[in-house]
Amino acid sequence: MSHTRPKLGLFARCSACLLALAVAAAWPLESTASEVPVPPKRHAEHLVFNEKTGEWEHGVEPVPGTEDGDLDIARQWLARGEYKTVCKIIKDWIKQYGDDAPRYPEALYLYGTAYLERGLYRQAHKAYQELLNNYPGSEFAESALSQEFRVAEQYMAGKRKRIWGGLLWFKDREGGIAIMDDLVANYSDTPLAEMAQMAKAEYYFSRGELDLAESEYATFAREYPRSRWHARALLMSARCAQGRFAGIKFDEAPLIEAEERYNQYQREYPAAAERDEVSTTLEQMTATRADKTLDIGKFYQKTEKFQAARFYYREIIIRWPKTPAALEARNRLAAIGEPLEEPAMPEPQASRNRPRQQETQR
Repeated sequence: MSHTRPKLGLFARCSACLLALAVAAAWPLESTASEVPVPPKRHAEHLVFNEKTGEWEHGVEPVPGTEDGDLDIARQWLARGEYKTVCKIIKDWIKQYGDDAPRYPEALYLYGTAYLERGLYRQAHKAYQELLNNYPGSEFAESALSQEFRVAEQYMAGKRKRIWGGLLWFKDREGGIAIMDDLVANYSDTPLAEMAQMAKAEYYFSRGELDLAESEYATFAREYPRSRWHARALLMSARCAQGRFAGIKFDEAPLIEAEERYNQYQREYPAAAERDEVSTTLEQMTATRADKTLDIGKFYQKTEKFQAARFYYREIIIRWPKTPAALEARNRLAAIGEPLEEPAMPEPQASRNRPRQQETQR
């Protein structure tokens, strides 16, 4: 039996032709930067500020195929959000005019910004770094720094970067931290350094890495004492230190650090400290430190090292007399034959000197 191919009907043939035309339209032929048309004049990117008149005016129409014209066209397409077109124009522009062109720093900035808006963070970072390293005095350097901060934020937020032409995408949170570190270290005279330091601290805190967060907050509080975020940095460094304390069986160093920072916060920002109930927090920490010392004393009592046990019980009564641990310490002292009267606290040097000073004044 012979099989014949069925003939396409008129409707099917027309549909195939329309599909082919649609595919051809969606797959344009490769064009050079000079062949990219000038965008229609309906956006503000065509306006130029006239400093003499103080008004925005229509600028000179860019000429395709020229060094300035092609770059101006790229700027206009960037303003319209056609970022892929911009990358194509700038790539051809750099290939044709090279890095000796007077407007090369501007081309790098446009290149990086187009890549950033496309979510291609590695390429954006590369363009911005070339601009900042090789043309630090450029008028586009400050804007590039701000864009670098955006790149770092995206990395730290878990956005993926593309490598090997898009074959692999992976998260690069450490890359974001590295950019922030660079901003802090090399651009300390800019507001971005302050923002980058706080961004690192907030990042580590959001991930529950309290030791790193505490360090970054403490660094911020020390390096930027006049910042609008100083109070937050001080409070958060105290909270992170407090959060690092693992319990009375462990080292109390984090509690001591937290106590010092809470006290500083209370001194420098009394109203905020009252709102945040810092006094209550300090009381709780005092009780915790007393409990830890009591636990040490109980250990020595259990092992029949009574002299050491007496030392720790008496220390609780002297340092934290109003805590529940102090009451238990008195009872335990009585149980091991220690006199119940509270030990006399040493008189402060200033108090001992005060009557003598008054007599001298008389």
